[in-house]
Amino acid sequence: MLPKQLDELNEAFSAPNDSFITSMIHKSLEDVEMARPRKKIRPEPAIDTVLLLTEIGITNYHLGDHSKAEQCFSQALCRLDTSFFPDASTAEAKYQQQASRSSVVATPQNDKARRTEYDEGMRVYQTPITFSDVSNKEQIVSTLHYNLGQTCMRQGSYENAASNFNRALSLCNVTSSESAMYVVMIFHCLGYCSYRTENDDQAITYYDQALSLVRATKLGPLALAASLNCVGVLYFNKQDKGTTIALSMFRESLDLYQSMSNQDVPTIATVLNNIGRVYYLQSEFQQALVMYEQSLALRQSILDVDSLDVAATLYNIGQTFHQLGRLEDSLARYKDFIHIARGVLGPSSKDMALVYKGIAEIYHELSDLKMALYFYSQALVVQMKEDGTSTDVATTLNKLGNICYEMKDFTTAMRHYKKGLEVEKKILPANHPHTIITQTNLAHIYKQLGQHDQALKAYMAVYKMQMVTFGANTLQVAETLSSIGLMQYHLRDYESSFESYQQALHIRRSCYGSDDHPDVASTLNSVGLVLFKQDMFDLAKKCFAESLRIRSKILGKDHRDVAILWYNIATIHFETGEDSVAIEMYKETLRVERTALGEDHPDVVLTLQHLGQVHQQLGQIEESLQYFNDALAIERKRPETRSSSMGRILNLLGNVYLQLGRTNEMMKCYVEASRLYEQNQKAGETLVIAGYNFYGLSKTNPPCAPVA
Repeated sequence: MLPKQLDELNEAFSAPNDSFITSMIHKSLEDVEMARPRKKIRPEPAIDTVLLLTEIGITNYHLGDHSKAEQCFSQALCRLDTSFFPDASTAEAKYQQQASRSSVVATPQNDKARRTEYDEGMRVYQTPITFSDVSNKEQIVSTLHYNLGQTCMRQGSYENAASNFNRALSLCNVTSSESAMYVVMIFHCLGYCSYRTENDDQAITYYDQALSLVRATKLGPLALAASLNCVGVLYFNKQDKGTTIALSMFRESLDLYQSMSNQDVPTIATVLNNIGRVYYLQSEFQQALVMYEQSLALRQSILDVDSLDVAATLYNIGQTFHQLGRLEDSLARYKDFIHIARGVLGPSSKDMALVYKGIAEIYHELSDLKMALYFYSQALVVQMKEDGTSTDVATTLNKLGNICYEMKDFTTAMRHYKKGLEVEKKILPANHPHTIITQTNLAHIYKQLGQHDQALKAYMAVYKMQMVTFGANTLQVAETLSSIGLMQYHLRDYESSFESYQQALHIRRSCYGSDDHPDVASTLNSVGLVLFKQDMFDLAKKCFAESLRIRSKILGKDHRDVAILWYNIATIHFETGEDSVAIEMYKETLRVERTALGEDHPDVVLTLQHLGQVHQQLGQIEESLQYFNDALAIERKRPETRSSSMGRILNLLGNVYLQLGRTNEMMKCYVEASRLYEQNQKAGETLVIAGYNFYGLSKTNPPCAPVA
């Protein structure tokens, strides 16, 4: 039908004129009859208008005017005398044994949650059809409802579409392969409506019925391949529960499509892409990559350069490269996706945000924190436009906080964490694990800023939530109790700190079922430090000794964490007047550190410095001088600036030279130390005789990384 004729007919039917319609019917009927394959039965006059309206509706549909097509199909239905048709409930009962179904597809509360329509091969039958028998009134009405369903689907009205498809189904009788194929088409359409509204259980029921009917009536490889793919997608969506079944169905579908003489290349590409998704989910990334690249080659050969399906496969390849550790290749594919999708979906698409986050993750892994920060920020902008209080927004805010934390921008990190926490409290149940993570990250920030009282409050809030969510005797609670103990230690509340560490120790011993675990050793060391601060040297030494035993057994004798225990035990011996034992233990500390960390490590410098101080206190000035000079030599060849550390060593050397009466060397050391202190401008750095640097807590409890 020519566009000019179509315009005349559309105009006529929007303002009906019986004489005009009649003349146009007679004028067009011969052409319509020739274009429509059906039995040569002269239609009754009451059907003439229905036939013409249907032809006009189909033409409008193919021209993309789905609203006008819907209007034509609806008018055609209205012109039929409903007294010709039996009660629909009678016919519908024929299918109730096959499946229970609702005439309206269930839909999520938020339409934004509906799936993005990339081609998974789920919408197989997507065009209206003509009448196969104009003498069968039920078949005509069924066909019109089917066509209405198609127009509703095209307009995203899946509930109305499903209602029409159910009505079409209720008027069907499977009396031939042709009618069986029609029922299969309806089941497919009902399944697709359910799928698009995320009612997968109902969708799989419909597609399974289609598959069963195709097999039972032997409708051919094309219908079988299509049904297998659709059911496979739904099993894939079950993930771990259905991936094996999905892969089997996709494989069978692919074999059928590839065996046909006239191969459907776009559909083959789609099934290959689906197989790749299964392999990806099964962590078989190399096999996934093979499937994706085959799919991409086919899609690029037949589709436009700006095709969303090409973009989708590029994204899948990017994900797979990421998993294979090919980060640069992954970045390239993600950027290819953005180049295509930005023009088609727009810059504010939810999928754009997803890819921005993927790119940010790669830059994070490449340690390019600035670029990671940029792309997480881009993702957040898009997500905020979509829904400012979603889990995606909260997650991205937490990621931004993590990046800022690593960049030592604690103030900005805290701002992101607080915003994320606000969102999580609005949308998540009380004491949700995600909220606990964000609260923990805030506590870490306060700790890094030295705001120990604020950090303690934050950790206590985490502890209360964890007790509700995880229970008292859990490792998460033990970890938080250790953090609480550390803050109490810094606040010099040693009794409370001791109690917190004791609780953590009890839980860890209970959970691990043995003392021989690194976490138990770490907690024993922390308990020992608290006892040391309270001058309970014997008990502290026992804790350090047990921690040393565990670490030596698990980590080996030459591990840096073992060196820390030797250091702490040595310090107790020194404090209790066992100088010779202390020196031997400090030397063992130095040996382990040099073996584990290398000659020039900062921990080696600290131990050399402490050995120098011990010998100085014992009056062994030459030995003291040697250790201080060794420490200074290491500091001088370090590439980075170590102003404070070098200043302290020079200060100590100056004191030794003072004792020896070597004033020239003394003055050189003091002058250089003063210059470094002034350059560093750090509070508390003055020319004094340094005391003992008892350490261990800062090494066994390093700055916590934020939780992802």
